[in-house]
Amino acid sequence: MNTYHSHSRDKLNRPKKPQSHKRQTISQLDREVEAYIMSNDEEYSLLKLASTLKSLSLPPQKAKQAVKEAIKENIKQYDDHADQYDLYTTNGLEEELQSFDVSDFMERSWQHRPIILSNNDYMLLQECEKYPIYIDRYDYSLPLHKFGNNINFHNESDFKRRKIINSNDVQFYTTKDENMLFAKVTNLKFEPINYHHIKEAGSGLEGEEKEKLRFNPRLYNRTFSISLYSLLEGDPKKSHPFVRYDSASMTHTNTFLEGDKRIEVFGIESDNPHFHFQNEDDLLLCIRKYRDGDRRIRWKTGKCNSIDCKHLVRYLLSLDNKSHEELEKLDRQNLNYGMPFLNIKVKGKKINTISVDKILENYPCQNEKERQYLEELKCSFKMLYSVKSVGGGEKSFKKLISSLQFLQFVSDERSNTQDNGKLELLSNLEVECATGVVNSITNCSEKIIEKDYKPKYVIDNKLIKHNDEEEVERLKL
Repeated sequence: MNTYHSHSRDKLNRPKKPQSHKRQTISQLDREVEAYIMSNDEEYSLLKLASTLKSLSLPPQKAKQAVKEAIKENIKQYDDHADQYDLYTTNGLEEELQSFDVSDFMERSWQHRPIILSNNDYMLLQECEKYPIYIDRYDYSLPLHKFGNNINFHNESDFKRRKIINSNDVQFYTTKDENMLFAKVTNLKFEPINYHHIKEAGSGLEGEEKEKLRFNPRLYNRTFSISLYSLLEGDPKKSHPFVRYDSASMTHTNTFLEGDKRIEVFGIESDNPHFHFQNEDDLLLCIRKYRDGDRRIRWKTGKCNSIDCKHLVRYLLSLDNKSHEELEKLDRQNLNYGMPFLNIKVKGKKINTISVDKILENYPCQNEKERQYLEELKCSFKMLYSVKSVGGGEKSFKKLISSLQFLQFVSDERSNTQDNGKLELLSNLEVECATGVVNSITNCSEKIIEKDYKPKYVIDNKLIKHNDEEEVERLKL
């Protein structure tokens, strides 16, 4: 900044070195930012960027803002409308759904579209109430963990070649005002670790017993996720993620610039399972740019830092035990860490999830052995976990904390179990519990929008493949 004043002609006539220095600083920062977002080594590149910021003598908060602005400008060189996409449907929901094509969403072209949203946008997306839109051909009587409404994305041919077992469930939502459109994708994937070992393990097994080999962590890497997307302007080609639940074998390493207070809440590493709450900082600081095989610029979007169940439970307990004055102070300081929970607490709301007892009670057991195992799990969970809170006042997160503890319990049990049947049951329990947790956190209702006692809107989903159809296709291969 030019710090010279007009009190003296001598000062006015001096060379304006600070302006020259400013141009040099911006140019250097732009170069470093370009190198940063093109780098494959995320941890190293962030450390290098942080080192550059220190050399420019920028305080942490100003440095982060300067980097964000530089990344925004870099994105706008690719798409000068990147910060102008609207959260709301352009022509109204009824008109948008008349031309709605699920294939546009399945193509996943939106994964490479850099979109710039603000923290206020993300808070709105997380907190608004969402109501499901009826899907034609969808079997609503099936438990979700059966994946009987499987939708194949456009990478399935590659998955079949690599013998990856991949199942998806996709649902669409709107708001009470019917002016926004959302998608929720539940994905369960089993990727072979060693084809030879799988063949050996399957020798002599038939039918269901052979199918259950996929749950063996020594044979398959299992990844499970639930992702929420906003279909900006009602357009499936402009989808943008804002919340994700992840469960896999790998931990997630968080990356923060100096001065980011989230490190105290999230921790450096996230165990499994964990949650991603997209926010303005991570939208920009975690984005990556690269050139594909044809030398075209592509973007890796939707990446952000994560918080695991253990850290999230600790954070929710701390919120539940704070006074209203302390909560309001945090709210004034905007210390919500990109998550909806502080706002929920300040407003005196509660998050209600389906109880662990109910999940275990409703599970469709196939035999007495499964029923006995569920009873053992119930007893073990109650012995290991209980919601401990200090002080009086309303507890907004008691049920949610219990569900998060159960997700952690199931994950730990999977690590200590070798029986394929039990591993399958644990996997199914996680699907059901995590779905309830994500629905409650993101305000996804089960009540379909109706008119005259019938679904008001219907999405024609020709891509659903029911289990019998999948079996026919599998026999063709």
